[in-house]
Order: sequence, then C-alpha cells, then structure tokens
Amino acid sequence: MRSGTLDPRSFDAILFDMDGTLVDSEPVWFRVMRAVIQRYGGYLPQDAHGVLHGLDRLATTARLRRDFGMTGEPAQFWRNVVDELTLALADVPAMPGAGAWVEATVAAQQPCAVVSNSPHAMIEASLAAHAWGAHLTVRVSVEDVERGKPEPDSYLLAARRLGVDPARSLVVEDSEAGARAALAAGATCLFVTNGVFDEARARALTPHVVTTLSQRM
Repeated sequence: MRSGTLDPRSFDAILFDMDGTLVDSEPVWFRVMRAVIQRYGGYLPQDAHGVLHGLDRLATTARLRRDFGMTGEPAQFWRNVVDELTLALADVPAMPGAGAWVEATVAAQQPCAVVSNSPHAMIEASLAAHAWGAHLTVRVSVEDVERGKPEPDSYLLAARRLGVDPARSLVVEDSEAGARAALAAGATCLFVTNGVFDEARARALTPHVVTTLSQRM
C-alpha cells in the first residue's frame, strides 16, 4: 500500500475515522438528522451536509440552532437522533477499500483503532455487520473525550490506548475537522476525498490524498 512517499506499513499504528472513511454512513446520518430536526422546529436543506460534515456534537448543535432553526432540548434531540441512527445503520455498507485496509493492517501486525465523533452506540451499530470490524477492538468515541474533532483529544487517547506515539501513527480521515484533529495530535494524515471533498483543499492540509481507499497506494 503506497501513496507517493507514504508507506502505511512504516507506521507503528493506523487510526481510522469511521463515518465516510470505513462505512458509508454519512448519507444515513444526514437523512436521519433531516427527519428529526423537523420535530424541533428546524429544517436542513440538502446542501447543509457539507456544512455539518465532521463536526462534533457541540459544534453541530450550535450550527443547527444558529443556522437551521432548531429549538427545544438538545439532549433529547440527540437521543432521538442516536436511537434512529442505531437502527438505520444496521446494514450500512462499507466504503470502497475499507475492509481491505483493515485486513492489511492486521496482517502487518500493526495496532489499529477506530476514532469517531459519533457516540459508541453508532460505532457498534456501524461496524457490527462487517467481519473486519471485529479487528477494531479499540474504539474511541466523542463520548470518551472532553473535546471532539477538530481538537486532537480523541486521537491522542487512541494512541495512548494502543501504547504508541501519536507522531508514529497514520490517521485515515475524510473530513477537514478530522484531518485537523490528526495533525494537531502530531500524526500523519491520509485524506480520503471520496470524490466529494475538494482535492486542493485537502492537499492544503496534508500532501497525502486519495480519492478512495481502493486506490492503489
């Protein structure tokens, strides 16, 4: 697996983002958010997905209130979202190349973890249907840290749990917030654009950019 001068096998650990990186949960997440916010006086247009992509719960709540008319109790709103997402994610498909990457990481005997701005219930639901998900026993959720991405807390915690130096870790991400979190933690970041995120903008963050994880490296 190579991408220019990047050799994933040269790192002590691989830290995977989940939504949009390992599983195609972003469309499911946004569909549920659009439905639930209407019960709280708000409305999400189709183009709002890009605005919210990669934000943690606190930042998302602020944007929903300020820009999209959400009212009511945020804690109840998020309970509704998580309950519906947990059901909707039961058969979420894997992203192209995701399973092969995890399997290759395990074959190379590299420690690995999933690091997500999602709650644990969503991580469990998203990975349950995929055999390779069983390899990702270290699972860091936004619920485990004081600050979610783009802050480095979750990646620093994952590195501690794996017993590795963050500077010797490769982070695989698909969002700007996630990439900034990885870089702030001192890790190297591989940015997966999925053909959606602007490649030039991704390369302004990290020189290591691919369209999908199925792209030969």
